[in-house]
Amino acid sequence: MRVIAGEAKGRRLVSPKELDVRPMMDKVRMALFNMLENMRVVQGARVLDLYAGTGSVGIEALSRGAEHADFVEWDPRVVRLIRENLRRTGFEGRAHVYRLRVEDVLKNPERLGEPLPYHIVSATPPYEAVDYAELVPQLLNSPLVGEESVVVVEYPREMEEGLPEQVGAFRKVRDRRYGRTRLAIYIHEAQVADDV
Repeated sequence: MRVIAGEAKGRRLVSPKELDVRPMMDKVRMALFNMLENMRVVQGARVLDLYAGTGSVGIEALSRGAEHADFVEWDPRVVRLIRENLRRTGFEGRAHVYRLRVEDVLKNPERLGEPLPYHIVSATPPYEAVDYAELVPQLLNSPLVGEESVVVVEYPREMEEGLPEQVGAFRKVRDRRYGRTRLAIYIHEAQVADDV
């Protein structure tokens, strides 16, 4: 697995097989960042990578011009892995890794200690470990997101009903399938007329 584009293009990211980590596939990450760059939201963005795994989403954003990325991951072995990938790509100074549960961050966003909200929020949870009916509303109604936020949620194709079209002020503007993976992108209603 490598960084696809930008400053760290081609740098290899570590993803050990013995850990329960399911990084976003390269083709899915490429499709995601094509969409985000078409929306003109990556340059200078502050990014939150939830269920960060290898850190590939946040690192790709940094490589493509994001200003800062915060990574949230609970497993200490995976936290070390993210730090190693940041070291390999040279982005340690533009990132922070938090060993926290995503559920705790959603309940207490101030634990991140960063100015809120973020410009880009990516949630790529282990498919079987979360209840999307709880996760998506909690995330889209949290102080982690605001009028300028773009929220990406990865979920399994097997969820035939998909994710909701609207949650509060956030509307789903993209929902794409890539093999077993689906990506939903939400933006605030205030952006819909301009960005869709």
